[in-house]
Amino acid sequence: MSFNDSYIVSSGVILSRRILGENTCYMTLFLKQYGILNASSPSKSYSGDKEPLIWAKFKLRKKSRSRNYFIEDTDMTDDMLSLRRSSERIMTALKWCRYISKYLEPSRPDDELLANLYWNMKLLAETSIPPDALSWRFIHRWLNIWGLAPDMKSFLSSKRFTDNEIMLLNFIAQSDMKGFIEFFNSHKNVTGNFFKTACNLSFKLLNEK
Repeated sequence: MSFNDSYIVSSGVILSRRILGENTCYMTLFLKQYGILNASSPSKSYSGDKEPLIWAKFKLRKKSRSRNYFIEDTDMTDDMLSLRRSSERIMTALKWCRYISKYLEPSRPDDELLANLYWNMKLLAETSIPPDALSWRFIHRWLNIWGLAPDMKSFLSSKRFTDNEIMLLNFIAQSDMKGFIEFFNSHKNVTGNFFKTACNLSFKLLNEK
């Protein structure tokens, strides 16, 4: 350790992880107050608290003249274990993480987007709400955070969505967590490809920003 080393302590999520050879585990983190950072740790110290989708408090060290951070300590706060019991739900969460890695500039803090990811991931892990409906809620709230959300009716009606579909999409986008959960508890058969179509159209808005 050098006196020129710098430290970060922050909470967030592991967006992705890869292990190279027998020596190093590389992770992409999304952290409160810091945004996306790359970090590494020796693969021999690899454990369950370094899995993608794990939420934790991280202690990171950055050596002078190095671009990457080294993980000194991880205190797991939420393992999102229930996600791993459904291939559809874990793939949905990983897709959200890939989009964040793609569209959020490195080291750009975005605590609102981080909270949006966490609470929608909690709903994905702990409720039976359809993943496509949660993806719509996640992306529309993301667009609002970045000031990119279009007028719902004009945006969707031009894509041949019905009035009922637009009303449902608007409700999902605007409702709080309690109202959202209560709605799907009483409408367990709500499905439709229009959720996925609306998400795909909205992700294009991020790509065009």
